[in-house]
Formats: sequence, C-alpha cells, structure tokens
Amino acid sequence: MIAGRASAEEEAVGRTVQTDDGADRSVSASLQSSPASPGSAASASNEIIDAVIRSGAVTRGADLRPGGLLRRGPWWWRRRTARDQAAPAGRDGSPAGTRFPSGFEAEFQEMLAQMATGEPLSIERAVPGEQRTIDDSNYYLIRLNGTEVDTGASAEARHFERFERWPDAATRSVVAPRRAHADLLRPIAEAAPCPRSVLFFDIETAGLSANTYAFLCGFMYLRGDEFHVEQAFARDYTEEEGMLRHVRETMARFDTVVTYNGASFDIPFIRNRFAVHRIPDLKPVGSVDLLHSSRRVYREILPNCRLVTVERHLRGVDRVDDIPSRFIPRAYHEYVRTRDARIMRNVVYHNRMDLFTMAVILNRLGEVALADAGVGAENPFATPPAGDTIPGPNPPQVPF
Repeated sequence: MIAGRASAEEEAVGRTVQTDDGADRSVSASLQSSPASPGSAASASNEIIDAVIRSGAVTRGADLRPGGLLRRGPWWWRRRTARDQAAPAGRDGSPAGTRFPSGFEAEFQEMLAQMATGEPLSIERAVPGEQRTIDDSNYYLIRLNGTEVDTGASAEARHFERFERWPDAATRSVVAPRRAHADLLRPIAEAAPCPRSVLFFDIETAGLSANTYAFLCGFMYLRGDEFHVEQAFARDYTEEEGMLRHVRETMARFDTVVTYNGASFDIPFIRNRFAVHRIPDLKPVGSVDLLHSSRRVYREILPNCRLVTVERHLRGVDRVDDIPSRFIPRAYHEYVRTRDARIMRNVVYHNRMDLFTMAVILNRLGEVALADAGVGAENPFATPPAGDTIPGPNPPQVPF
C-alpha cells in the first residue's frame, strides 16, 4: 500500500508539470495542505535526512532565523553562512551573498594594478632570456652579470673575492644521502672556502606545501671579478622538470651552497621535487644557511631576521618595485592563466635581490677589509669580551 500511495503522489506531481502555472500552484498547495494520517509514510522520520540536517550539510526552512541565518549546524558553517549573507557585491560582478570577500585577493588585485602597468607582455619581452632543453625537458633561462645584478654588485664581488675563511657566526652542514653524511661532514666542514666554489641559491614556489610546484630557481656565483646570476624559470607547470635538471647540473659544479632558510625549506623542497620527477638526488655539497647566522648576530638589534629586514639594516635602503613574498605564488598562477608576464618582472627581480642580499650579508659577517671604502679593518663580529655584547655593523657610508 505504501508503494501504491507513493506512485499515486508521483503521478499527481507529474500532472502538475504538464499543466499551466495556475494549476501547478493549486495542485502543489493541495499536496502540502492535505493532512497525513498518523501511520502514513509522510509522517515517518527519515534518519539519513535528519543526520545530514544535524551536521549542517543541508538545512530547511524551519532551521533558519529571520534574515536567513542558520539556527543549527556546526559553528563554522553558521559563521560562514552569516558572513556570506552579509557580503557585499563581489569585485568580479557577482551579486551580494554569493561569494566570500577575500582580503588577500583584494590586496593582490590592488598590487597587480599598481605593478602590471602598460600593455601585456610575453615572458621573452618582459624578462629577456633563452629557451633551454635538458633531456627533452624545456625551461627558460635568464642570465645577468655585473651591474645588471645590482649597482653595488661590483664592490661586493671584490669584497667577496678576498674572502679567506668562513665567519665564526656561520655554520656549515652537508646535503648528502644519509650513508655519505658521516664520511663527508668532517672534511667539508673543515675545508677553507674558495669564492669560486660558493653558490648562492634561492627558489620561488607556487605554494608552501610539498605537493606544489617550484617555478623559479636562482643562482649567483663569482666568475672572474663579477657576480653572475642565472635564473631558471618554468613558463608552465610542465617545465618544472627541465628547470630541476638544470638545478642539479649547476649545483654539481660547486662545493658549497649558501641559502637563507634553505636548510629548512629550499633544499628539502627541491629534493622532494627531484623525487617526484624521478631525478637523481643532489650530489654531496656543503650547506650554509645565513638565517641562523643572522639570528646569532642581529636578533638583539632587529625586530625580526627576515631577509628584507636584514637587508634594510645593512644597506640602508628599501627595494624598489619589489613584490611581497606572500603574493608570489598567486602571481605565478595568474601568469600561467593569462600568459601576461608583466608581474613576473617583479618576481624575477625579487629572486635576484634575495641572491644579492645573501652575498651582502656574508660579506658583512666575514667583515672583509673595506680598503676601497676607507673603512677600518676592525671586525665588529669578533668574539666580544665576557659580559659584552656583539655590536651591530655601522651603517654603510658608500653605496654597496
């Protein structure tokens, strides 16, 4: 009998669809207003429906307060619904109450409007470089040297060329497979550095999780008496493999890799991406993380030891047209979607300045003789007397 009653109701509802609007409303009203008998199926409780209502996944009119706010369900669902109802019309033209306002997205769009001026550009026009191929994998390579890196690059390169030993504040470790770590730690840690075997390394990623992409890997090294910068760029998600193969080949030519927070992020991230693409692991190489060195020296005199904060303290100037780090992943996804590389000029600049700043920090930590600048050879990073504190460096008197 229950099945027969359900079939009759379905047939009645089917007839309402075929009639005009007035008949539709009248039949629907009759179905809703007809009282159900105590033993009918309409009065029986559906445990599945009740469960999803209690969880907040669905709702019904009886659970809504005036104004459309949920009265039941998880607290996060109620809060999200309330914020959605109160949201103004979206920037993309979506009506009020249909999307959540994102402060981050609003800030990014404002930053994008300020930096991405002029006509859309291809990556070749925005950042001149060349396409390279390794093992049938493409990537884009950008090369700069000397004053193209920074106006003060030549002076810092001369200081770095006279680098005789690692500063006391810097500590060296080893990037190597576990079985080789014990054998290589002692000789690499005690070896005197050669400026031509030191590689500055920094990466930009499409997110912070290990299951996302790296899209820009920057290198800086001393050749002759000038700093040279190479930046391997993945113009699309599919070019990450070629870029990573370039990373492995480049690192194999150097004795020590210098990073800023690279021991905790850059190097592990790259090695994870190597594993994803079935690329052999890095060859054993010495590693110096300048974040730990900077904390030993500057933590008492600076509000934080972020790279840009230390750079501002040492150089006395701020970067021009630099993109904040938190916007870089979003900027890359925007570039891949639109192929407009105007914003990527700022991302490439940010990566290059991170590389150069690491050389500035290492020079200041080592406190090489600044004969050309007329500064005395006294080392402010020498071990202080007992009870004394390590003084910070004097502001630079000449442009770096």
